[in-house]
Amino acid sequence: MSQQIIFGLIAEGTTDIKFLRNVIHRTISDLSWECDGEFDIYDIQIISANGDTFVSKMMDALRKSFARTHALCIHTDADARSIENVMQWKFNPLIEAVQESEDDKLCKIIVPTIPVRMMEAWMLADTQLLKHFINAENCSDNMLGIDKNPESYADPKGIINDAIRIAFSSQTKRRRNQITIDDLYETIGNSIRLDSLRRLDSFRTFEDNVRQAFRQLNLLH
Repeated sequence: MSQQIIFGLIAEGTTDIKFLRNVIHRTISDLSWECDGEFDIYDIQIISANGDTFVSKMMDALRKSFARTHALCIHTDADARSIENVMQWKFNPLIEAVQESEDDKLCKIIVPTIPVRMMEAWMLADTQLLKHFINAENCSDNMLGIDKNPESYADPKGIINDAIRIAFSSQTKRRRNQITIDDLYETIGNSIRLDSLRRLDSFRTFEDNVRQAFRQLNLLH
């Protein structure tokens, strides 16, 4: 019987979960081919937690993950900061708290998941897919305002909302079918190609973090 490997996810919001759940599962499954031995990747377990600070909330999540997962993906957007800044001010104190904790029922394998600037930038990694879902295949990326590096936008969520508005206004009344960004999180998350996401530095960093988790599980050398 092959080994069972289970990753968990705690995200900033429900829409983040809709997009990230399938993306993370497919990424882990894809990278598992680099590992030694045979094992099955199970469905991502969604973890909720309480706490007044990032560290206290994530410590609660790691306790709740102990009996359910082998590793926990922790999502937090970089916003206006760099990944290095988020690691310094959020994840490094968390890792230090885990190392200093005497609680032996903590999931101790952490996978930082840090989109730049926010998760919606990852949704912009494949503009053809986005245009398909907003019925804008006949519009150019430039016309929709989605022709730049997704990680360069200060407000990628606003960029997507603007693209939807432009696409909707360009359609005939017969073709008009109101779409909102809330309709896109899960559908794009289920469909976007990993190769498209690999255009983004932050996604490649996430992949490296998954590889490190596999090393901590003694599955990758």
